[in-house]
Amino acid sequence: MKYQHTEQTTNKTVLVGAVTPCHNLYPIERIVTLSTMFDKQQTQILVNQDEHAIEFLIQKGFNPIVYKNDKQLASELTKLSPTLLIHDVGSTELPLIDHLKTFIPTVLHFDDFGEGGTAADCVFHTLYQEKREKLLPHYLVGPSSYVVPKQLQAIHKKTDELADKPHIVVAIEGMDADNTSYRILRHLLQLQIPIKISVIVQSSYAHDVDELKLMALSRKNIKIIQKDNALYELLGEADIVICGAKYTPYKVATIGIPCIVVCQDELEMQHIFPTESNGFINLGLGKKLKQSLLQNAVMEFLLHDARREHAVRKQLNIDLNRNNQYLQSLIKSFISSHAKSTAFLIEEQAKKTSGMIQ
Repeated sequence: MKYQHTEQTTNKTVLVGAVTPCHNLYPIERIVTLSTMFDKQQTQILVNQDEHAIEFLIQKGFNPIVYKNDKQLASELTKLSPTLLIHDVGSTELPLIDHLKTFIPTVLHFDDFGEGGTAADCVFHTLYQEKREKLLPHYLVGPSSYVVPKQLQAIHKKTDELADKPHIVVAIEGMDADNTSYRILRHLLQLQIPIKISVIVQSSYAHDVDELKLMALSRKNIKIIQKDNALYELLGEADIVICGAKYTPYKVATIGIPCIVVCQDELEMQHIFPTESNGFINLGLGKKLKQSLLQNAVMEFLLHDARREHAVRKQLNIDLNRNNQYLQSLIKSFISSHAKSTAFLIEEQAKKTSGMIQ
């Protein structure tokens, strides 16, 4: 039996987040950003047992409830009894979501590719792939499902003119299982031109940072930066960004910076946002990356003003900066219009924007 909403129900929002298997912190950033759209006194964040996620939330001023597994999650949610649940934990199982729907009026998911998404009221797919089969009408797929972190909104890009020593920022997300950062830096060091290189290493990096630091000593103007949020500090001064194919391309496209994408695994290879049509040079799988391929891509951006301008224009044309306002309006429509079907709400909201449903 589905939960019946009444006028006496208090509008309480619960956001549940978990880092991805490769220890990507963006889903945690996403729930932090989404939480600002609601009354702070009626909002609670839950997070799985990941020390980096917990530390990140505490640094942002949150006091999250930590859960061990789905059983404990369901128990905590039963006690909280929210009106709205925003579930950002990756793919989910159907029995769990069916159970949650018995006492939570509105359940929204982000990047859920599991069976549980079929029972949610709406599923936002940011890491979308080429459509192979027709999705259910409550799946919203495309760039407009990307939530722009608050830190990005304060960044002002430097002039489009290249610096005397162009700054290349390498930002491979999460644990970097195949040590793509090391391979990229090794190839970049063979470029016999004056450049500045910053390699961002996150706290979950799975390799010996000293190896990167040792390699960086071979040339001037090379920095290895061990800081989870360093990308936000560097985007404003980057001439080129080299990154993976998950969420970083969205961050880059929000600002508009020439970007080279190197995929960390076969799954990333299927993500179709960071491709030429959206202003990216995608070089495919990182562990197979050839030195000449990376160097040619870098030089293409450095030598040709028109190529850089074309890439930036394509990124900015996506207009990601409008996303948060749109998503806030859509999410609140779900809360206030329980009588309307999900498909109807999506159809009505889609009339107000473009590029949301693929």
